[in-house]
Amino acid sequence: MKKVTYLLALSSLILMSSCVSKKKLSQAENKLMSTESELSKARNEARECGEESEDLKATVAAYNQKINNLQQESKNKIAFGEDGNIITEKSKQKMRNTFQNISPERAKAATSLKDSMNIAIAYNIEQKMKSTFANNANVDVSTDENAEGAVAAENTQNQSSMEGLSVDVSHPVVKITINNSILFKSGSSWVNASAHPLISQLAELIKSEPNMEVLVEGHADAQKIVPDSYLEDNWVLASKRAIAVVRLMEGKFEVDGAQLIASSRSFHKPVADNETAEGRAKNRRTTITLMPNVEKFMALIED
Repeated sequence: MKKVTYLLALSSLILMSSCVSKKKLSQAENKLMSTESELSKARNEARECGEESEDLKATVAAYNQKINNLQQESKNKIAFGEDGNIITEKSKQKMRNTFQNISPERAKAATSLKDSMNIAIAYNIEQKMKSTFANNANVDVSTDENAEGAVAAENTQNQSSMEGLSVDVSHPVVKITINNSILFKSGSSWVNASAHPLISQLAELIKSEPNMEVLVEGHADAQKIVPDSYLEDNWVLASKRAIAVVRLMEGKFEVDGAQLIASSRSFHKPVADNETAEGRAKNRRTTITLMPNVEKFMALIED
């Protein structure tokens, strides 16, 4: 009986021990599976990070290569002007070529890259306009007996075309000055037909910048209007001439009138001495001030 009891107790102990071991084993297996799952997840994340890092490195390398290629090609090298504008080596070379044709007196005013750009652009606009005028103009250089004093009789058509038109660029303003001997007959406020090609070229520049405003100012000398003239005074004469230019731009050459402003300065902004005939001739002028994106005129810097 005692042996039977002993065997039963021993069997029970072995059975209980077996149950405890299976439970621990199951727990260990679950923990191992969880650890393996976390390890697998970590490996996947590490691999994804590694791939993103490689992609980023490849992108950076590609951009560096592009920058290097641009720097290696001389014609595509870039520089930044004082105002932040980008200037290519090609534009700079064209500017140097232009300066070979500019007078030393004019060139010495360039003390910076910006000055050089402005002078080169002004010179080329000026030359194109003078070329247009020289090919089409027939300037009346007769003595002014009606309203404004004498125009020097020795002025030839070619001299008028070369000396009566000037351009000044001071970023972003382009100021074009045209002597009235080019635009008008003496005492008249009708634009000469010979000057129409010149106004047409100006109109094309203006239409290239639809948001640009254009100020057309008439200037007269200090001579009094002759008695009984249809013109009241120099304010009226300068105003009528400015309006005539504006009307021509709008009516014949289709510039948007909303872009145009006509004004008169009479004789109050002289550029020369009104006591001499030569000075008065210089003071009789029309100025056209444009505020465009000057970069659009860089194409006028020719080789």
